[in-house]
Amino acid sequence: MKIGLIGGTFDPIHVGHLLLGEWAREQFSLDEIWFLPAGMPYFKEDKKVSSRLDRWAMTRRAVADMPGAKACDIELMREGRTYTYETVEELCAAYPDDEFTFVFGADCLDQLDTWRYPERILAGCRIAAATRGASSDVEEMRRKAAALTAKFGGKIEVMEFPALEISSTMLRERAAKGLPLKYLVPEAVENYAIKQGLYGSPLQEEDKPNPVKAVILDMDGTLLDTEKLYIDVWMDLEENPTPKLEQVLYDVIGVTEEETRAYFAEVMGADYPFEALRTRMKNIFAQIRDAGQLPVKAGAKECLDALYRAGYKLALASSTYREQLEAEMKAAGLFGYFDVIVCGTDISHSKPDPEIFLKTARLLQTDPSDCIVIEDSFNGIRAAKAAGMRPLMVPDLKQPDEEIRGLCEWICPDLPAALATIREADH
Repeated sequence: MKIGLIGGTFDPIHVGHLLLGEWAREQFSLDEIWFLPAGMPYFKEDKKVSSRLDRWAMTRRAVADMPGAKACDIELMREGRTYTYETVEELCAAYPDDEFTFVFGADCLDQLDTWRYPERILAGCRIAAATRGASSDVEEMRRKAAALTAKFGGKIEVMEFPALEISSTMLRERAAKGLPLKYLVPEAVENYAIKQGLYGSPLQEEDKPNPVKAVILDMDGTLLDTEKLYIDVWMDLEENPTPKLEQVLYDVIGVTEEETRAYFAEVMGADYPFEALRTRMKNIFAQIRDAGQLPVKAGAKECLDALYRAGYKLALASSTYREQLEAEMKAAGLFGYFDVIVCGTDISHSKPDPEIFLKTARLLQTDPSDCIVIEDSFNGIRAAKAAGMRPLMVPDLKQPDEEIRGLCEWICPDLPAALATIREADH
């Protein structure tokens, strides 16, 4: 594939960045445009920059509806200073069959020979230097490009681009004055900046008595209608299914695989063929998933999409192992909505211990009291409450008893009702 790269601090990402990507895609017949939020640009070390999470979240939301575009976190994952040559070399190593074009502003032609290892950048990718509208001296830019390629090798092309007097600095200043960013950034980016209180905006929602900044969801039984399927498959595999076994299967909903294994040994006996049945059950699940038949809860995608675009941080907190979780969520078309994912392999204690939710809040950089947790299980509700979060239950196999009703802030019949409840609670 031919891939265009656009890097930047993206604090915030705006329509100028998106138009630059679309212009490059058309002019150079690129298959995709990747937007790369910077980790820590060396030239901004003395300036206040929004967190990596916030800039990543805004970038993902900005490109969600842009054909052929995606966000790439390669620079965000790198510790310390961010250098372009490292990015290019990492991408070339990871995608040896692809061709890369790095799109920069016109000023790169004046600065390139001061960058670290420009010859290594040009060895791995073509550079496209974008003009700044009619005021640019295109011929002079071409002369500079020719001089740089003579010095460093590689290929630099000048890309004619209309002047857009938009900058992230200007947008931050507008937000600080309480001015809207409408039409200057995608709506989902503006919603996120307001919801998360970025840029000191008077529009932010900190004056609300109970602000909601993040929504954390469970997977099985909440987003995927798999709890009953799990029990039915296991019971079908069992040669002698009993009510005792069925109760055990209900009891282990929402706990880690290690704890499930220990509980089976305790209740069903040490000689119970747990591993063999577990392996067979996973294989059947994989076949169902790969056939596109994994059941998704009604309204799950619509609920996630609405919350994502409204500016909430979204997280998935599930006791399921990461490999299985990612495969199932990708098959269901829900994986891309989450800013943070915490799974069974990331924690020492499963629900009802609050560890999974407290770790999720830390990764979201959000106070637990500003988080709503959507759960279907009793242990999930207990864990959310113990974490100091606001539990919202959407019951699945078991209806809440008196204890659970006392722990829940809300109980909703389904995900569309949960979405309506969150909207009402946050206004």
